[in-house]
Amino acid sequence: MSNQSALQMIRAEYARAIGPMAHVLIDEMLTDFNAADEPIPAEKFPELIEKLSWEIHSEHRRVAFQEETLRQLRSLA
Repeated sequence: MSNQSALQMIRAEYARAIGPMAHVLIDEMLTDFNAADEPIPAEKFPELIEKLSWEIHSEHRRVAFQEETLRQLRSLA
């Protein structure tokens, strides 16, 4: 699994969860991870998913995003 394909999957799932602002929030989060210009290490993806999920106000959607995104990450590995 490439980091780029994993990040694209995370972006797609996040957009499904919160809508068109997803790309802005992900870019901000990547800046916080100091990964705006360099790939985020694969071992940081679960932490990224957790932090992104804080912006999902519906508990049902938050849990669904976390579970589905982590499931897809495992299947890409």
